[in-house]
Amino acid sequence: MATDLSRPDPDGSGISRRLTRRIRTEIRARGWIGFERFMERALYEPELGYYNNGSTKFGPLGDFVTAPELSPVLAGVLATRIADVLRPFDEPVVLEVGAGTGRLAVDLARALRALDIRAQYWILEPSPELRDRQRRRCAAAGIEIRWLDDFPREPFDGAIVANEVLDAFPATCFVKRAGEVRPLGVGWAEREFAWMEGPADAELSVYIASLERRLGRRLADGYRSEVSRQLPSWMRRVAAALSRGAVYVLDYGLTETEYYHPQRPHGTLICHYRHRAHDNPFLFPGLQDISAWVDFSACARTARQAGLTVAGFTTQGQFLVEAGTMPDAGSRPQAADLAAAQALKTLVLPGEMGERFKLLVLSRGMSLDPPPGRDFRARL
Repeated sequence: MATDLSRPDPDGSGISRRLTRRIRTEIRARGWIGFERFMERALYEPELGYYNNGSTKFGPLGDFVTAPELSPVLAGVLATRIADVLRPFDEPVVLEVGAGTGRLAVDLARALRALDIRAQYWILEPSPELRDRQRRRCAAAGIEIRWLDDFPREPFDGAIVANEVLDAFPATCFVKRAGEVRPLGVGWAEREFAWMEGPADAELSVYIASLERRLGRRLADGYRSEVSRQLPSWMRRVAAALSRGAVYVLDYGLTETEYYHPQRPHGTLICHYRHRAHDNPFLFPGLQDISAWVDFSACARTARQAGLTVAGFTTQGQFLVEAGTMPDAGSRPQAADLAAAQALKTLVLPGEMGERFKLLVLSRGMSLDPPPGRDFRARL
């Protein structure tokens, strides 16, 4: 599949070669690195990783399009829910984790202002390059933002928003082999990166054994998938940052039984390069996005362990349609409205983002009504 993808320009090729040399040096020193380490360096290596090297990532000239880039509708509907959370607080805060281009921050801040909500807007963004883009966009829109390097030490009252953040957590890949769990990592063979099984990992084996108990079955021999070992610590930090309020997690993902279904024997790892989805994470390191779908059952479980309440779980399509975002069937939109209507369809249709993307709502110190749409918490 990789041979069908066009090669990068000379600048991009140079970035990728430099990053490849760095990762190859680590592999030669250690003999093998876990895939989560490879993914971490491919995405976040200073100056060279995908999210730090200045390349265009979002939109038509990038590699993929996010929901906020398509339409302000999602921000508008989110704002109506967040406004109800913020109204009781004297000094409410909205903290967005991983704000991408800043489009959601601008649209959400404007929508909250229109609802007469005066809240501080903070962004936690580890990427200096993306932070610069966000700063320019927010300044042009007249939106005042405070940027953070980490979660605040003092808990606040308000809302935390994480849109397409968890899928970029480095994934721990594994395979079942002769009844045992073997971690999958990366080696160097024939002048390129290659999948390689690593030494036994007791922690990973314990996790998969508990997963199999919850599923009520063993994963088949040769079954490959992944887990997010960063999720529990991230959720604990989220919970510690919030005194009272709500957390909104939006991402493409599945429940545990769907994620580890027998008919999904190769996991969910996916790469995006110039709007082409493929399954080769070793193609052009630093120049393509690598992600794994989110296990929302694990999200809910770790949230409860961290002291949060699962207040709602639904699909993005259900959330938007039930909130009344769809145009009147009898209306005749002008040509200028057709692009907006098409973007909305992408957000809500089952074959597009509507079913693949989910919304998980968590709360702390307050009672919340479930979000619009069918309540799928029982599936978690």
